[in-house]
Amino acid sequence: MQRPVDSSTPIHVAVKETVAALEDCHPTQLGSLDMAVDGERLDAVLDTAPEELPMLFQYCGYTVTVDDTGTLCVEN
Repeated sequence: MQRPVDSSTPIHVAVKETVAALEDCHPTQLGSLDMAVDGERLDAVLDTAPEELPMLFQYCGYTVTVDDTGTLCVEN
């Protein structure tokens, strides 16, 4: 699933909402995102140097990628 992240939504929230939608559950039912990635760094991805992107990590069995445009991709 690929989606642009609205600038008013923190990226860590968008990640949890997207994975929850794929799992058909509420975001609070998912494990801690902090165990997979630094939430502050994730939310600051648009300010990250291009050579450090895309940001890639594993969360709840999914591969999550966030690029420099704020596009979120969650794949199983």
